[in-house]
Amino acid sequence: MKNTRIVAISLLAVLGIIFGIYTSEFEFGKYDDFQEAIQKGIPYEVNNIIHKEEQGGVTVVMYTTDPDEKDFPSADWEALAVACFTGSDENGWESIGGHGWSHYENDNMTLYIEPFYDFDRQGNALHDLYVVFGEVHNPEIVKVETKGHYEESFEETKIIEKEGKRYYFRTGREPIVRGLSKSGEVIDRQGG
Repeated sequence: MKNTRIVAISLLAVLGIIFGIYTSEFEFGKYDDFQEAIQKGIPYEVNNIIHKEEQGGVTVVMYTTDPDEKDFPSADWEALAVACFTGSDENGWESIGGHGWSHYENDNMTLYIEPFYDFDRQGNALHDLYVVFGEVHNPEIVKVETKGHYEESFEETKIIEKEGKRYYFRTGREPIVRGLSKSGEVIDRQGG
């Protein structure tokens, strides 16, 4: 039942993207500066920029947005999402993807894995990037660690505080995330 609910929410999010593109300021093309890229290059209204990080020529932005009331009339939560851009203020910015969002409920913490691929016209990979991110809900979680399936040990990820909430963010193929207490006890583990 939980998987069905996640699939339904994801499907509605895709429909929301399509509807949002037609009803927002969303534009394709280059933008003069980063602020314009955020305003016009993301098909949703951005509530807060949580984190921005450059990785291999791609600037990844983690942000919050409110689900469209027409698509989600009973939504009483903020969605967490990422968007990817290339460029600079000197040469202009271009939105290159990552415009989906998901919402999962968990009392301890959430885990989102956003794979991002970008190809040239000949099919050559320009960017192959994974973004692992989420929100930390349980106040007893003071440390977040991530690792890939084939890695031996976990690596600590910085907790980002914004607007009274706590988040984490990591680029790389690290789909296993755990939240630890002050004493090192694993409170929650997701993704593997």
